[in-house]
Amino acid sequence: MLGKIFGRKADHPMADVKAAQALLNDLPKGDALKSLAELTDWIESVSVREDFRLADQWAVLNLLDETAQPHARKLACEYFTLPDMHAYHGNRLCMALGNYSRMMCNAYFLMFGRYCREDVAARLPQLSARAVRLMREQLKYMAVHYQTHDETVWRNFAALYQHAEQHGYLDESVSLYHSLASTVRAETGKLMAWYASGITSLSPRSMHLAELIFSRNSEAIAISSDPGYHDLCSFDLALARPPVRILQDARTKPGMRYVSLSGMKTRIETLIRILEKDIVPEELQLGCAYTAEWVLEAARHVMSHAVSPPQRAGKRRELRAELEAVFGCENLIICASGRETDVMQMMLENASPGGFYAALLGSRADSVRIGHVLGVKTASGLGVSIVRRLSRDAGGQFHAGAEILTSRASLVALETGEEQLWLHVEDGIATLLMRADVFSMQRSLKVLFEGRNYLLMPVKLLESGLDYDLASFRVIEQEEE
Repeated sequence: MLGKIFGRKADHPMADVKAAQALLNDLPKGDALKSLAELTDWIESVSVREDFRLADQWAVLNLLDETAQPHARKLACEYFTLPDMHAYHGNRLCMALGNYSRMMCNAYFLMFGRYCREDVAARLPQLSARAVRLMREQLKYMAVHYQTHDETVWRNFAALYQHAEQHGYLDESVSLYHSLASTVRAETGKLMAWYASGITSLSPRSMHLAELIFSRNSEAIAISSDPGYHDLCSFDLALARPPVRILQDARTKPGMRYVSLSGMKTRIETLIRILEKDIVPEELQLGCAYTAEWVLEAARHVMSHAVSPPQRAGKRRELRAELEAVFGCENLIICASGRETDVMQMMLENASPGGFYAALLGSRADSVRIGHVLGVKTASGLGVSIVRRLSRDAGGQFHAGAEILTSRASLVALETGEEQLWLHVEDGIATLLMRADVFSMQRSLKVLFEGRNYLLMPVKLLESGLDYDLASFRVIEQEEE
């Protein structure tokens, strides 16, 4: 690692482009991770040098950024196709990509300040568009670890956007990298639509693929100072905060800007039809081995949470109650049987008939993931939910949003001796929570439940999670032999 280098301008190894290029020729060949780390150190070193001529500082930072881009793309492809992105190597890749995007974004914002102070406007459109793009990258590599809040990002974004709007270059087309052209408004639309699309309910890979889908359909994202009926979200330049979903009774203010995806529905519907044929469009591959199944999951999320967002069925009630919970299908089955298992404390914050939001307490919270089943111990029994949203607050505290499947699950024994969870039965159709890979459409089950024998004929696999199958069966009571 090259580290920070201070001293007189003449002593700095990257005082101009010619000197910088000579050093870049010595980057490690064939090691994208090490190269990106070294480039990130150089970016930090150059960005703080206000004794550099403005033109020289821009030229060197531009060179460093463009040199870093192929390494960043290669590492992102590797990271988002790993089987386990939270393993050691995945964490190294995420840290390198996050450090680069943060440091490069900060460097551009420092340059933005210099250009404004010295009243030089020539590079501001390109610099601002790149900075907003890198803000999206920075937030993404935070979000994969469920960290979604960064006041500095939104404060800097507000300054960039306001300046672009006031000085008339919001829609000026600039070259981002190589043949990629964009505008400050377009990069803002991608950032806002992605952030407001429910990223806390996505797996890390789906976060990335959803961002890719928005980026490839940015022409269908509109930003306006006037609210519209089909707006997805709004952002307030005066408050410098993240975008918020539109509420029907929300008041408008002069600093509000509104993001609409009204032109995207047909595009996403077409994409979903292609993906359902097990085909990934070339513009979404970019040299990466993304499967159609992965991209389809992200596309359906974009459709259901952004293009045609759901309306809340019931109002949430503010609550304050500490409960015991277990997570993971195996632990739920053990808990339902009355045996001892690891429990986790959680503080209920609000609830509706279909779900709840709670703070997860203690070290075990770090192991919870989106898609885990969560069992809540109450006086009436064991409630079963699925974690749909997960985030960390500024203090590092995990918060989970969960969908309630049942308020009282019961243990059932299969003929083979295996135990599963009976959630509920309605109109002769039972819903079971089962260990992963137990369900099969070709296999009926014989179970003993509440002293009676039943034949369960498979109807549908409702959901396959991290360690469970959620399935429905037609219930046929059998006479005792």
